[in-house]
Amino acid sequence: MSENGQKDSHEKRGFRADKIRYLPESAKSRDRLGEDLQPVGDYAGINPYYRVCEDLEVVQHQYQNDPNGFSSGDWWWDQRQIRFLNGKAFIGLSALLLLIPYVWGGVVLVGGGILALYFADLVDIPKVLKFFWILFAGFAWIGVSFCILIKTMPWVMGGFALLLRPFDKLLGKLLDRSLESGESAFNRETGEVSFALSGNKKLTAPFEEFDAYVERVVQHGGIFYRLMFVHRYTGKQFSQTSISRIEPAREEVMALWDMLQRYMDVSQPLPDVPRLEPFRHLDPVTVEHDQRTGRDSRFWRDLDLESWKQGEGAEWLKRQVEYPWNKCTCRLTPQIGKISMDAYREKMASVKMGSDENGVR
Repeated sequence: MSENGQKDSHEKRGFRADKIRYLPESAKSRDRLGEDLQPVGDYAGINPYYRVCEDLEVVQHQYQNDPNGFSSGDWWWDQRQIRFLNGKAFIGLSALLLLIPYVWGGVVLVGGGILALYFADLVDIPKVLKFFWILFAGFAWIGVSFCILIKTMPWVMGGFALLLRPFDKLLGKLLDRSLESGESAFNRETGEVSFALSGNKKLTAPFEEFDAYVERVVQHGGIFYRLMFVHRYTGKQFSQTSISRIEPAREEVMALWDMLQRYMDVSQPLPDVPRLEPFRHLDPVTVEHDQRTGRDSRFWRDLDLESWKQGEGAEWLKRQVEYPWNKCTCRLTPQIGKISMDAYREKMASVKMGSDENGVR
């Protein structure tokens, strides 16, 4: 297919903020207590600063060690889709990494503590003194147990890994299955978003059917923020995702939403972020943009991060913090309620059928 043909296919199927279709009324009010509904289609052109800094180190490390890794299935960002983990798969993988230290810590602290108290009770002394002796033994064991954990944890982790070595293939299959069941995606080509559900099911719907919110997360130390997605017509809510972490700065979350919108909008070039740089030459809209602006194709891969932070990066962060995010207008809200649900579903079915017949994937 020619470059113009690829561009036409993009625009036929993908999301465009300047061509948002009529949408049915929401089943429930879109206002949510403690969560701020985000506008759609009014772009700041700002990418999340702290995520970019972290991603740059990952990209440069990948390029130096295995440049071909960008074209493997293990790299989850490209010109077609951004993949991420949702729900139990994301939480489960995180919990698995913490399970072994917690189990061993419990064995040493609780099990050893019980033994310490048992032997302390065997000492033949008056009851009043025995009470203080047992109390002392209990607190003393807490300090001793921490010393034991510090010394033994590397050996325990190494021994556990050694025990699991014969089961590498089985564990690999289980991990792949877990990743597959939790895999979700923002698909630029189709204009759809997929969220993994329980029972190996997925909710896949057009990007404009999802509302984005900045969620307030109260934790020890203050209020933090996270990007949350709600499917407007089923009420399903998605906040436990690997793409949207908890941030101390609200502006970082809003910049993430701005970046995701521009990624999904096929009339816009790919966001200029490290993870997508190896794929910019594969997106026709981005190619036109980069040729017009003279963008260095290896800008991020060759960048000195520390020098950038002191110069352009500092200006970038300042703009992110000072940008009037609350003044962004929404192009999507005026389209809601202008079509019935039945008519909308019929129209979407015909659009999908037409795309399939034309060979658009």
